Amino acid sequence: MHKHDDDIPVAHPDLQSAMLDATPDCIKILDLNGTLLAMSNAGCLALGVTKSQVKGSSWVALLPTSVHDAATEALAQALSGNTARFAGYSECSGKVTYWDNLLTPAADQTGKVSSIVCVSRDITEQTLLRRDLDRSLKREQLLSGEMLHRIKNLFSVVNAVVRMSDREARSVGGDGGLAKILTDKLGTLARAYESVLAGPEMSNSDMKAFTGSVLNPFGSQCRFIGPQQQVPQELCQTLALFLHELATNSVKHGSLSSADGEVHVCWFTKEKCLTIEWREIGGPAVTIPTKQGFGTHMIDRLAESTGGAIARNWDPAGLHVSLKIPLGKA
Repeated sequence: MHKHDDDIPVAHPDLQSAMLDATPDCIKILDLNGTLLAMSNAGCLALGVTKSQVKGSSWVALLPTSVHDAATEALAQALSGNTARFAGYSECSGKVTYWDNLLTPAADQTGKVSSIVCVSRDITEQTLLRRDLDRSLKREQLLSGEMLHRIKNLFSVVNAVVRMSDREARSVGGDGGLAKILTDKLGTLARAYESVLAGPEMSNSDMKAFTGSVLNPFGSQCRFIGPQQQVPQELCQTLALFLHELATNSVKHGSLSSADGEVHVCWFTKEKCLTIEWREIGGPAVTIPTKQGFGTHMIDRLAESTGGAIARNWDPAGLHVSLKIPLGKA
């Protein structure tokens, strides 16, 4: 220790440095201009500077540009005599470290702020854990939303099957065969749902058999057009979900809601891409929706998961959806 003229003990510079380096926290001492006076070894390592580069350097300039505003605001608060805090990060040698930064004003004998002490604590583990938790919660919310969406869709499809069964029973004379027709169609619907949930098990099917199985509950209102094409195993469940989502939407709003409506499903391969086209005919007039529903978002996510692209044409005569998927990249 040594003394100033006013006989107040002051730590020797070497002792100050040793005290700063005794903690794993990143500690900085700043003057009133935000210029570094001293920094611990942990701080030098975090910011990728040497001890000789510290003194006289701008503290904010050493930080990533994305946290400059938060750091500048915190420094201003500390200079006004208040404790300030902000979250930040540093990048060094390809490693990102997240910090909780606490700025505390240090006053002289007159009570005026003479310097700022910034203590940065490594919160990388907590930050990453919190991000993982947030992702898990979002995933649970998404799954819950999809489950609710599918339950609602199931009721819509069952209602459509009942209407179709009633029309079919009346066409053959009376209601006597309604129960059998309805039972058969509901059984077909159950098998279609199984194919949606267990798509990979259908990977030995060609495209016509595959689409026919998924859309079987809608009977003669669906037409399948395309060359013989084996369904790639990695695409089975995605394609089943894609077709089922479009069919459910059509039952509620499109051509499958009408007795005279039809859906044409076409497919072809070109330049190592599989294209599937969904065309609705004979349904109610189509208008462009004012907002995207959950089903639309789901279809977009399915297309994205395959590395493919989706296009929609809201033709007043019937919706046209095209899905283009690169083969071998799903």
